[in-house]
Amino acid sequence: MRAFRLPGRLVSLMLLANILPAAAHDLSGDPAGTNYDRSAKPPTNILVNFSFAAATATNHGAALATLFQPFAPKVQTHWDDRFFYIESDGMPAHPLMVGITAWQQQVPLPQTYTGNNAWQLPLQPQVAAQPISAKTHFFRGAIAIAVNGVPIFNPIKNDGITDTYLAGELDNYGGHSGRADDYHYHIAPLHLQKYVGSNNPVAFALDGYPIYGLTEPDGAPAGGLDEFNGHTTPELGYHYHATKTYPYLNGGFHGVVTERGGLVDPQPRAQPLRPATYPLPGATITGFKAEPDGKSYTLTYEIGGEKAMVHYSKNAGAVDFDFTDTSGRTLTRHYATGFHDGGRDENPPPRDRPEGNRPPRDPNRQPWLKVHAKEMDANRDGTLTREEFIAEVNRVFAAYDQNQDGKLTADEYGGPPVRSPMGGYIKQHYRELLDETGVITKASLMKEAMRMFDKSDLNHDGKLTPDETALPPGYKATPPGNPGENPPPR
Repeated sequence: MRAFRLPGRLVSLMLLANILPAAAHDLSGDPAGTNYDRSAKPPTNILVNFSFAAATATNHGAALATLFQPFAPKVQTHWDDRFFYIESDGMPAHPLMVGITAWQQQVPLPQTYTGNNAWQLPLQPQVAAQPISAKTHFFRGAIAIAVNGVPIFNPIKNDGITDTYLAGELDNYGGHSGRADDYHYHIAPLHLQKYVGSNNPVAFALDGYPIYGLTEPDGAPAGGLDEFNGHTTPELGYHYHATKTYPYLNGGFHGVVTERGGLVDPQPRAQPLRPATYPLPGATITGFKAEPDGKSYTLTYEIGGEKAMVHYSKNAGAVDFDFTDTSGRTLTRHYATGFHDGGRDENPPPRDRPEGNRPPRDPNRQPWLKVHAKEMDANRDGTLTREEFIAEVNRVFAAYDQNQDGKLTADEYGGPPVRSPMGGYIKQHYRELLDETGVITKASLMKEAMRMFDKSDLNHDGKLTPDETALPPGYKATPPGNPGENPPPR
């Protein structure tokens, strides 16, 4: 097999260097190169005998199955003449979430990666004519699957910039929970070597090629890696390696994959159970406990030395949450299965209003920010800059935050209005801005505000120019019906 070089590779790496300095990604402060994994203490040490290169087409599936066997029966495998399938619930046996310092209030829930929704690998990987880099692609979904049945996502999150490890978003095992409350890793799970041995893969990229640890099976350093953290050896053929520096695992795909919608397709889908959650500034996750019944979980965290927790239980067709904040107040939420996230571009009817009573939509409706950009243009030069918009968000939040505690409760955002389009937005769209404790934080407000700005900023220059905010001739901002219905609670 031969390695391929992507056209424009130098340009891509130069651009990446501006946002991902290599020295900042170095994990070498820990002698074993696994500082995210320093607390890993698996209860057993199971070694398996596996030779990727020696496996033939007729026994390749059986050879792969030996790597996943230590994690049975939670992880099940089978294969046909083309693909190897992995079934799991995505919940590993090790402690979860502890050590995260940048938390978006998502929690681990079992997923249904079974049947037609199982993970699949090609039994015989094929070298791609044009390999694809994960530095510029695949910011959504998984790029690999660990041998314990846990998916592995790109180390860079779906904004295409943020290194999840450096941002403090990962736990002591290199994982966290995503948008659908689905647990997954973002860097190589080296602790799994304690189950399968340092001479065996800890994961497989979704192109079918294995991912080994920091060394070759004989303990020799893994040298001469290509831009995807892979190379070819006589003993193993082509394979990837984990590294102490970015990209930590496979930095793309040497093999053939199909990219669709920004992710590798096909791959299993995790089903969101509840609306989007938001960062909880200052929170550090300190504990996670799964009850023996496999249905109840408790996550504990601290903010400024004050303790809080989330307790949740799976019941028939639903999950019940109890959110206890640092003051001891508990908020209960019930989420039925079958939730469909229709996207945050639409403004769903309030939950206490029947769908049939929703006011008719304006057929000429325009994005909110496009309509109100001129009103927030501080210097009246016809252009709303990102800085002007952020300043307005901060001003309005501070005006509503009467006790200056960094969060808006119903009596604050439901009180006297703040004279600003953003003030009106908070009153009308408060449900979309609430975090899981039932308040609006500056982070939750800013995240939604920046989402709207970035969507309207078509050329991504940090400015909304007149051509980007132009409204259709004759546009009327007030839709049919009564938009003032259902005001925020008082």
